[in-house]
Amino acid sequence: MNQETNLKESLLPPAIILIPSLLMPFCNPKLLVGLFSIVVLMYAYFMGDRLRIGIYNLNRESSYLNSYLLALILILASFKLKYIAGAAMFILVAYELRKKTLFNIMLFSTFSFAYFVFYFKVLGFNLNYEFLFFLSLIGGLTASLVESVDVESDKRTTTMLAVYTVFLIFNIYGFSASFEHLIFAFAISLILSIFAMKSGIADESGLMSATLIGTLMIVFTDIRFFGILLSFYIIGSFATKYRYSLKQKLGVGEPAGGARGYANVFANSLPALFFAMNYGVFGGELFLVSFVASIAAALGDTMASEIGKTSDRVYLITNFKRVNAGVSGGISVKGELSAFLGSFIVAMLAIALSILTVKQAMVALISGLLGVHVDSVLGATLEKKGYLTNSGVNFLATLSTVVFCYFLL
Repeated sequence: MNQETNLKESLLPPAIILIPSLLMPFCNPKLLVGLFSIVVLMYAYFMGDRLRIGIYNLNRESSYLNSYLLALILILASFKLKYIAGAAMFILVAYELRKKTLFNIMLFSTFSFAYFVFYFKVLGFNLNYEFLFFLSLIGGLTASLVESVDVESDKRTTTMLAVYTVFLIFNIYGFSASFEHLIFAFAISLILSIFAMKSGIADESGLMSATLIGTLMIVFTDIRFFGILLSFYIIGSFATKYRYSLKQKLGVGEPAGGARGYANVFANSLPALFFAMNYGVFGGELFLVSFVASIAAALGDTMASEIGKTSDRVYLITNFKRVNAGVSGGISVKGELSAFLGSFIVAMLAIALSILTVKQAMVALISGLLGVHVDSVLGATLEKKGYLTNSGVNFLATLSTVVFCYFLL
């Protein structure tokens, strides 16, 4: 009897999210919201003694309740895009079957693709298999990334929200790629990311985020743009290893041997990805130059930080008072020269790959250097006061390059 009860309790939560997702093509959203609300209230009533409020250290029942409440919001927000909300809900069923990273990518992508085909077949729509495959793979990578992050927060709810957001973004772009191009982009990104993880350059979450960003970068532009991004990771990792034992003794060495996690990858790459995607879809010199400038800022800042930590004389950028090496916002002669070298390498590589003209590369170089110093100013002010993390500072600094490019162009 207890085994039967446990089986029912283990099947009940995913069944509650599965049924409304499968009813999406058939039901009016208002009716679906009403029925689902009743079911959720009944679930909360019967599981009441097992539910805990919050997003951390939740049990399975509480995690599913959070997901149900989010699903209600997504259904209400997606009256004209029900298939996106349905797929995000359907992927939670796959969450129960998750295992290791590569298996998870295949699992989440397959479930997403199966749902899309089911939804549009039921409604009798013509299927754009390439677009649906593209959406499914990106959704699968996103869900796998969330699963790879080592946190104690509610991953089910986070997974559903992240997948829904990604589906919505790329539905707006309306962009698709051929099967061959997408598989090529994914394979190249995944292989290089695995190599990076094996080499200690990235951890598992860094692998997943780099694979996602690399795939999108190649699909929306071409392999040359990915080469620019790759230069940041390769040269930046060497900069991190520069006199690493000394930096450890000084207490300013990067943890885990400098392996990059998802936060570092996203902070330094999301602005570049945004510029590359918009250039791929809309074109425009501003997006093109800003892409290179953001990478120049990221590499310049990494080299300035990692090499500058070994300097004897470091000064705070806001008041030029002496500070210890490794303090956020600290600058030094060695760091400044390293920043210039990093930005210069990226700009010259863009010329060599015929992405930018010499004039455009100079704009990217100057904008990248200015972005490096935006990073220093933010580090000495907002990060020091606790308003921003280091990743937040990196993100805003690389994003700020578009402003400089706009005026310099």
